[in-house]
Amino acid sequence: MSRFGHVGLVIGTLVLVLPACQSTVALDETLIPATEVLSGKAIFGEEVSRAERPDIDILATDDAMREFVADVREGSERGPLRFRRLLDKLRGSGYVLKGYEPYANLSARDAFAEKRGNCLSYTSLFIALAREAGFDASYQLVEAPPDYDSVNGMVVLNKHVNARVDHIPGRGAVTVEFSEEFASGIHDRRTVDDTFALALHYNNLAFSDDMAGDERGAFVYLKKAIELTSGNPDLWTNLGVFHARRGHYDHAIASYRRALDIDAYHSPAVRGLANALRALGRDHDARVYQRRMAHSRTRDAYTYYTLAQRAYQAERPAESLELVSQAIRLYRKDHRFHTLQGEVHDLLGNAVAASESYKRARSLARHENRRSRQRSLEEHYPRATVFTLRETSVY
Repeated sequence: MSRFGHVGLVIGTLVLVLPACQSTVALDETLIPATEVLSGKAIFGEEVSRAERPDIDILATDDAMREFVADVREGSERGPLRFRRLLDKLRGSGYVLKGYEPYANLSARDAFAEKRGNCLSYTSLFIALAREAGFDASYQLVEAPPDYDSVNGMVVLNKHVNARVDHIPGRGAVTVEFSEEFASGIHDRRTVDDTFALALHYNNLAFSDDMAGDERGAFVYLKKAIELTSGNPDLWTNLGVFHARRGHYDHAIASYRRALDIDAYHSPAVRGLANALRALGRDHDARVYQRRMAHSRTRDAYTYYTLAQRAYQAERPAESLELVSQAIRLYRKDHRFHTLQGEVHDLLGNAVAASESYKRARSLARHENRRSRQRSLEEHYPRATVFTLRETSVY
């Protein structure tokens, strides 16, 4: 599935399951209508109503939140100082520095009350408070390299979201970033509207409900997400995954094909489509899509890396070493791959091999740090105001 925010974003983040590849070809078939795929009848035997779960206003504020920013809104400071006052007030009140939970999908109001959440939760909290204080704040989707996680046997691709504030006197537009991982501001970003962000929130709730065994709640939230932003291929891919995991491959194919209608190069949808076709015994059609996966080596590398992490945590070092070595064969430039390889060698008692892996990891990490610093100095990207989540945060 697909999640957002670094899913600190699930946001803190969104989630895409295993799939990855490029390009598509037409299949001579009649697809199940979108209304049928979204009805839930194939899984639940009846039409599932979106009203079965409440609508959520992720940016709603309450009296406590309005009181929190009252002195910022009414203060006499000039724009930049007033903006800094809002950031300092949040930091000084214990927000973000504590309570970061990657899979806690909270609205702005709940994140404010509980002082916890993932990246999407904290971004929503900041945007809600910033708007109450009179700032022009919006969501940004960050085009970051793939970052995978393993959750209950599923490979999850986390995406990252942060906040943009426009019209700051003397600064113009700034980015408010909740993760040290993206503090340099080197990644491309694009503004997305509140509806898009709400769909991400529903998507994350769908993922959480699915992991908790509430498949009906998961379906309802995924349906809500798609009805809000039907042009997001991630959501259709997640719907395909939802159907495929329950053996409804025809419905999965219809979902993946709709994702590809939106983005013909949407890797997860291509991979999911190939897997669904193979499950139906349509090996020839599946191979057509598999051949389109030639450019998915990097994403596949991260899949192997995630599986290697899973094997390492399960104390299966030999399996982990094989998987992480495959990841490195596909993509050698991520220092995390070599670090894990070194840890596995250590566990197996291969001291010399471990030392070599760590050496490569340090070299790659130094190179990446130099590249990030250089790009940050180029001022090609909008300057970022970094609001750090914690001392050594991941999202």
